[in-house]
Amino acid sequence: MLLVALPAITWVAERAEAGTVVERTVAFVNRKPVLLSDVALTRALLKLDEKEATERTIDEVLMFEEAIRLSSDTPSEETVARAVSSLAEKAGPGFTGPALRRKALVQLAISSYIELRLRPQVRVEDEEVQKAYNERVVRDPQPPYELISDSIREALENQALDQKIEDWVTSLRAREEVRRVEPRP
Repeated sequence: MLLVALPAITWVAERAEAGTVVERTVAFVNRKPVLLSDVALTRALLKLDEKEATERTIDEVLMFEEAIRLSSDTPSEETVARAVSSLAEKAGPGFTGPALRRKALVQLAISSYIELRLRPQVRVEDEEVQKAYNERVVRDPQPPYELISDSIREALENQALDQKIEDWVTSLRAREEVRRVEPRP
């Protein structure tokens, strides 16, 4: 075990000697730390700058806390493994297996919550689909309504779900404690 840990210890020691920050707390969400490494993974996955990645990571922590508080769903190991593999592919090198697994579990819990709690609240009426189709026809020719109405409905449902998620995050931010930590010089 020592032989496995030795390269990691050496890497950390080299970074510390060079004055490179290895890890730090960037924020607290309900007194729980949000770490720089979590922000770095979000940044790599979503191709965001550090400030945006910090805010998205905070949102993710808030959503995860709510999701696990109200859901007891545990994903199968196969589902987790697929999610970890997908994240590893998107994030690129430099992220540990445990970090990717934590991120996968967080994302799966949030996704499960959204599917169970928010998606059932989304309803798109036929009139809305017809209106969206008519607006598209005005801009450029479209295939017959019957051929694309399902895809229009799906797009409208996704927009409505995105709005529900934004509203959810806004309400979480309003009622939960979030404190950012400024880096030390």
